[in-house]
Amino acid sequence: MRRRVATSCLLAALASGSSLAQSEATLAWRVQPQDTLIGIARAALIDPRAWREVASVNRLANPHRIRPGQVLKIPQRLLRSQPLPVHVVSATGEVRAGAQGPAVTAGDTLDEGQSLATGPGASAVVELADGTRVKVQPSSVAEVLASRRYATARPDPGVRDGSFAAALRVLQGSIEIFATKVLRARPLEVTTPTAVVGVRGTTFRVGLLPRPSGADASQAAASRAEVLDGQVHARAGTTARQGDAVAVDAGFGVAVDASTRTPKAEALLPAPDLSAVPARFERPVIRFTLADTGSRHRVQIAQDDAFERVVSDQTLAEAAEVRVAGLTDGTWHLRARRVAANGIEGFDASRVVMLKARPEPPGLTMPPPGAKLSAGPVRFAWAPNVGATSYRLQIAGEAGFDAPAAERRGIVGSRIDVEGLAPGRYRWRMGSTRSDGDEGPWGDAQEFEVRPLPEPPKGGLSADGKTLSLSWSARAQDIQQAELARDRHFSQLVASAELRSSPWQLPKPDVPDVYYFRYRSIEPDGFVSPWSETLQLDLSRDWSGLWWLLVPLLLAL
Repeated sequence: MRRRVATSCLLAALASGSSLAQSEATLAWRVQPQDTLIGIARAALIDPRAWREVASVNRLANPHRIRPGQVLKIPQRLLRSQPLPVHVVSATGEVRAGAQGPAVTAGDTLDEGQSLATGPGASAVVELADGTRVKVQPSSVAEVLASRRYATARPDPGVRDGSFAAALRVLQGSIEIFATKVLRARPLEVTTPTAVVGVRGTTFRVGLLPRPSGADASQAAASRAEVLDGQVHARAGTTARQGDAVAVDAGFGVAVDASTRTPKAEALLPAPDLSAVPARFERPVIRFTLADTGSRHRVQIAQDDAFERVVSDQTLAEAAEVRVAGLTDGTWHLRARRVAANGIEGFDASRVVMLKARPEPPGLTMPPPGAKLSAGPVRFAWAPNVGATSYRLQIAGEAGFDAPAAERRGIVGSRIDVEGLAPGRYRWRMGSTRSDGDEGPWGDAQEFEVRPLPEPPKGGLSADGKTLSLSWSARAQDIQQAELARDRHFSQLVASAELRSSPWQLPKPDVPDVYYFRYRSIEPDGFVSPWSETLQLDLSRDWSGLWWLLVPLLLAL
């Protein structure tokens, strides 16, 4: 035996009939062979003696003579009826019987007077006895006002019994209705605090508009209705205050507030363009911006293409960024519609998107963004991801990641040294891999630059043996730091200088010895190159006074 959820206070409203006539509601009874008015009264009326009233309503000249095929109008209040349960088809997220009631799951049923409340990121679908489906959107509350079958004959052989009657009410959020096209004892009704909407068979939406900031809390909330298929009749007001009814055709909607007397139908806004929305997202938070169309948007994400299991529902200002968190990897269904200034929502645009964000890439630590490195082995390091057993590394130069300058896979640990990177600008990124080989997305790339090593210096004593002339390749925009020392470790400096150009000329040291020279560059962006290779200068003897001996030696050759 299926569980029935407990009754709770309602918090939702919407409803109304097709013609919304002010006259008393009646049901049609097609007379069958062997039927008599008294027999019908005994079988279907609350009080069998009310057959006289039925005769009066139908202006029967002879109440004892009715013929097969004749259609009698019977006031609904006279007919016996039985309540029918409303079935919960699906419940996604936090769905309760009323705002504070017990949890509701698929397979539960609701009775007349019971309500259904959905939390943020939750939705539910209920099915009425005639097959009509009602989608209760996130952050909404809807109540079953009526769900009944009336005692009446089938209108025609092979046609589903038209004795059903149902009414709903919504006081928070919105619902979408896909009404079956069957005969009903009376039109399906959906009511709000400010309007009544009624249909016999159509697809439409009804909802309450958010209260403006500073609005009087005692004033009834404004409501809206949009027709996607068929036709509905909308009336301003409630049973306590009847307004004028208006027919609303497919492609039109109405907005009604407490001051509305006659609703005015207006065309729905066209569906937004979703072509720029990525088909694949690789970060746990889905983020995108719809094209600025001068209107707000309502954006929903659901588990199914029928949007019966909606998990995210947002109404955003124009050009605002859509952000959805908490989704698992997989296929999701996205739809969006424009929202007019008066709250009427337009046609839907939808598309399928894929989320593949896990295992998440590791956090990059070395080299930091914008690092400038000297040529040689480059160390890459990262913060490990507990969901990964190995990592992938790509390093891209000018050709980009389609033709990476270096790539490594199956890396275990949290660092790796890569050799052979020529001087230039690079970007690097990483991805995680699970033990089963499932590869997560690449992470965001970071830039770094490899600067060339200093060229080996050149130079020595001048021709006259009095000065040292030391040179190297130098850029005009760089500052050059030069050092001359008596030891390889440059702990015994003889001279040092900061120069703007090469060569460096300085007097020959007074003490004959072996000297050592090196330089480095300070670039305009603050990068300091490593020291150059060391140039060894053998000045251990002074040969400058013996130059005259070279003349006879050269003449003798």
